[in-house]
Amino acid sequence: MENENKKLTPMKFLPDVQEMPWGTVEYKLADLGFVDSMACEGWLKGNTISDIMQTYLERVVGDTSFEWYGTQFPVLVKRLTVKGKSSLHVNPDDETAEQRYDAFGKTALWYVEAAGPDAKLYLGFKKPVSAESFYNACLDGSVESMLNVVKPKAGESYLIKPGIVHAAKDVTLIEIAEASELWFRLHDWDRTGREIHLEEAFDLLDLKGKVPGHTKEVATEQFTVNRIELKEPLQSHRDEEDTFLLYVCTKGAAAVQADKVNYNMKAGEVVLVPAEVTDFFLIPSQEGTELLEIRMDPRADDDIVSTPIDEM
Repeated sequence: MENENKKLTPMKFLPDVQEMPWGTVEYKLADLGFVDSMACEGWLKGNTISDIMQTYLERVVGDTSFEWYGTQFPVLVKRLTVKGKSSLHVNPDDETAEQRYDAFGKTALWYVEAAGPDAKLYLGFKKPVSAESFYNACLDGSVESMLNVVKPKAGESYLIKPGIVHAAKDVTLIEIAEASELWFRLHDWDRTGREIHLEEAFDLLDLKGKVPGHTKEVATEQFTVNRIELKEPLQSHRDEEDTFLLYVCTKGAAAVQADKVNYNMKAGEVVLVPAEVTDFFLIPSQEGTELLEIRMDPRADDDIVSTPIDEM
């Protein structure tokens, strides 16, 4: 890649839309192999996120992310447009995913972009259930009666930890998650022909758990998400900040301005600010603009997957 020593700039990426039986998945930014988002603005236009990571490493993500995740961009952002009912899933934790599949687990945040008249989120169980009763309910189709059902509203966010069963209906979601699509399908309602992973995932289930309720801000080992009501221009001056910043525009429109260049985003769009871009502005271009800011904070030495990359 040319210009390896040239200063990085904020980046936007082309979406990748995939059809599902229940709606669509639109990957906004993902480094997953089968999805490799391509930059569409700036001097790195035409390069994929994996190519950019291979060349610029910690200059993109910061030392903390590079230490733990190596050359893979550590989070993904996608939009789920659920017209019917998505299949019932469970995600593994990092330790189990690393030991069994040599992969990252999946902690995820669901931000409700829009909720239809029949919108529902299935998040854990109404009350603790036995393994046998859940297994049988998945097989005979009665599992919905066991599930904790939430009537979501636009603007709410729900943290889905590993082990929590989850599904959605008649809703549009922005999902922020670890850079992993390792999940297990437990039940697919009245659809046939897709693989069910019930036995494979059975010991991963939290049979007592449910998502406690919506939250505005989230801090996990894998990512931190803050909500910004952008009423006036904000200047970010970071002194050798050790993290990338991702901005997801959820309402209105805004620009990330760096070196007097605007990287515009409207609702649903994403801008990546590399770790080495330490001085920039966030500028609203509509009233009522709201952003989600995603970052990776320093983490304990023993909190995930395995040993850091540089100790392997």
